[in-house]
Amino acid sequence: MDFYLINIRAVFLITLAMILNSNVFAYGNPTLKVLLFNTSSHIDLKSYYGMNVKSHQHNSKGDFRVRFKYAGTGKILIDSRWKVSNSIWIESEDSIQIIRRGKSDGRRYRGKLELKPYKGGFHVINHVPIELYLEGVLNAEISTDWDLDVVQAQAIISRTFALFKREQRLNRSWHVTAGQNDQVYLGENITDHRSRVAIDNTKGIVVNYRGKLAQTYYHSNCGGVTEDPVNVWQFSLPYLKVKSVPYGQRDPKYFWEHSISFRELRQIASKAGLKAQNLNKIYIENRTESHRVANIVFSNGKQSFRMEATKFRKLAGYGKIQSLLFDTIQTTKGYRFQGTGHGHGVGLCQWAAKEMAEVGYRFDDILRFFYTDTNIQIYNRL
Repeated sequence: MDFYLINIRAVFLITLAMILNSNVFAYGNPTLKVLLFNTSSHIDLKSYYGMNVKSHQHNSKGDFRVRFKYAGTGKILIDSRWKVSNSIWIESEDSIQIIRRGKSDGRRYRGKLELKPYKGGFHVINHVPIELYLEGVLNAEISTDWDLDVVQAQAIISRTFALFKREQRLNRSWHVTAGQNDQVYLGENITDHRSRVAIDNTKGIVVNYRGKLAQTYYHSNCGGVTEDPVNVWQFSLPYLKVKSVPYGQRDPKYFWEHSISFRELRQIASKAGLKAQNLNKIYIENRTESHRVANIVFSNGKQSFRMEATKFRKLAGYGKIQSLLFDTIQTTKGYRFQGTGHGHGVGLCQWAAKEMAEVGYRFDDILRFFYTDTNIQIYNRL
């Protein structure tokens, strides 16, 4: 039986290698539009090999440093000399460094930059091939010092996530943002050899479910059990299920606790629009299938007010209430929250995946564990 399983694995790896090198399944490395930030002030761009700056109203070549400043009424001023009212495109053979106002150094980005004016400022958008984009993601979302199989799994789900958003937002000004609302993207500054190896080894590979890109959500630590997305974002997906995860406890942040005073609790209630005066008690009303808190009730002894736990966590601060897998203990000053895990709990649990790789799971095993009934394929759409 063991010999049979080994042969199945060998056939899978050989088939995967053939697909990766097949012209039939050619992968086009699509360009992703990433909103880096918005500004109503100025930025400086630098490149060691010079930049080409182009718009409908301006064209210059070989600039090593250029300042772009918002000039009001939807216009951008270039080096205090040229004022333009449409998108400015900046290209270089080298990466381009962006220095924001008040800073002496900045991040570097490959691909093209677009400065797109709007009423109140301008958007800074990086047009970058997906595989280069991933180099600016991996070390921001995971440590590339971890076992290569978990880094490769992360490369695949980050690629899938970005391509899903690209298809969803194809005709918009940008496909993803560079922050935690999508994936953290920090440009060329954080790339390293291991991230490039993981990306090259999985080039073009995505997670599919019944012929379509899966929504490959992930998080830091599920605390021993994953969550159904219906309890986080009000929609379910057949491949994202509640399941027990017997890994991840080596995470130094696996167990956590945080105290919140009565005054802070009243501030949280007030932000949520509740009548916060004299609130002096909270209790957990109910839990989800994964045992995460679903609703919290605030009380002043006479009246009670319900709040969704996801909203409570956001208002209290994600860094303070690390997950919704918690219990509460009343103290003389407020409440102590004690829990496990870190994040929303949906999809791949990074710390569990780390331990799975260390005990012999390959990247495809890890992906199939967290994304039920999915398969991995080469992306071959536009």
